Amino acid sequence: MSSPEWTHQLTHSNTKRRASTVFGSVGKQGLFVPSDFLHQSEDKSLAIDDEEITQPLLPPFPRESDRRRSSYSAIAIDEEREILRSHHIKVDNRNDEYIASTFEDAVQNGKLKTTSRSLELASLIRSSIPLVCTFLLQNSLSTVSVFSVGHLGAVELAAVSMGSMTANITGYATIQGIATALDTLCPQAFGAGRYQLVGDYMQKCIALIFTLIIPLLIVWIFFGYQLITLLLPDRSTAYLAAMYLKYISFGIPAYVLFECGKRFLQAQGIYHVATYVLLFAAPLNLAMNIVFVRLYGYLGAPVAVAINYWLMAIGLLIGTMLLDERSTNTGIHPSKCWNGFQFRKSFQGWRKLVSLAVPGWVMLEAEFLAFEILTLMASYLGTYELAAQSIGSTMASLTYQVPFAMGIAASTRIANYLGAGLANCAQVTGEVALLFGFAVSLINFLALYTLQRPIAILFTNDESVISLLHDIMWLVALMQVSDAMNANSAGCSNI
Repeated sequence: MSSPEWTHQLTHSNTKRRASTVFGSVGKQGLFVPSDFLHQSEDKSLAIDDEEITQPLLPPFPRESDRRRSSYSAIAIDEEREILRSHHIKVDNRNDEYIASTFEDAVQNGKLKTTSRSLELASLIRSSIPLVCTFLLQNSLSTVSVFSVGHLGAVELAAVSMGSMTANITGYATIQGIATALDTLCPQAFGAGRYQLVGDYMQKCIALIFTLIIPLLIVWIFFGYQLITLLLPDRSTAYLAAMYLKYISFGIPAYVLFECGKRFLQAQGIYHVATYVLLFAAPLNLAMNIVFVRLYGYLGAPVAVAINYWLMAIGLLIGTMLLDERSTNTGIHPSKCWNGFQFRKSFQGWRKLVSLAVPGWVMLEAEFLAFEILTLMASYLGTYELAAQSIGSTMASLTYQVPFAMGIAASTRIANYLGAGLANCAQVTGEVALLFGFAVSLINFLALYTLQRPIAILFTNDESVISLLHDIMWLVALMQVSDAMNANSAGCSNI
């Protein structure tokens, strides 16, 4: 017997939104992903001409008959059960279909007209905690270099900041921007049942990125000093920044493989593999940075990052190979989307890939430039100023992860209510999210303002840098209020 077509159900999950969010190696992620700005309708022109996709796209959420097989649907079922109980509707039966049916009836009969602020606050806190942890781990991949190198001196701290800025603008933005094309092409191919085409798209994207990035890596390795001296007046800082580029370049190919491989899995609804890799890689990255910097000095930081990129890529591959198809949302193993290495084919049919990659690259490049322009401007003020700016921006980026995660949690909750036809509940959630976000912004403000010196000492022992940081930390703290409200309001409107 086929399952009924329910129209008032919770369907969104924080898992998907967390995994698909774009984040840089240094900087702040935004609440919008490049695919949000690209039309993802059933446009068959998105397919490469000789690989035309003629079947309809897979719906973004599992069918009701697949609910028990989807951990993502299980999350929605748990939320429905919680909402029903908060309205004193008896739900003793643990059967998922029974819960969904009861929720559907309650909505249609007007039993769920509104919700309580306490329930929404508890839900937002519960949903935000894993998101905050995930984003802090993601952000730590870059900030640990600033943390580990800072105690070597102001010059080294400034050099790491300048090297990271150059890598972000010229390298990471290009890699992530082009990889966003997979956010459209791979889900389309998978939804149409053209499973092996998913792997073909990934290989084409990797080939395209390597074609562009290999000449750049050559510049980093052999002409990095000349490149940075065009921007940075101080020669000693420029030399160390160039060495950062040289050594981190050996990890860039692995970073490309990880970014494309992550999207290869996400297109199939598999998000936990990349998360597990991150849970392993982030603490290891911190440990390697601390140990390598103590053993090898300044060069230990980029070497640790490069090694960590390779471990992440290898970890993603091993996790994919060991994946049990029963743990996937669709019951399909990723190996079904792999047709072997297609070297010659990977360098053909780039037209549609490029048409999707260019807008993603432009958007990410603009975002990186907007953030990194502060580093560039600080470099003209002097080495100590650049070092202080590096610490300030790092702290701003770290504290931003809390309201950013809350914004995603609020966005998911509001989207669920609107999708279920519960506009009044969505309004209450939005109000609670904004008030909660404002409270968190005040906590961030007080923490940064009152703990200025302890925070500075975590990064450096140089009194000149600490003094400069003290002069700007009040502004970084004050920025938390507007930054947090921006993240929360964007989350409430990004449905």
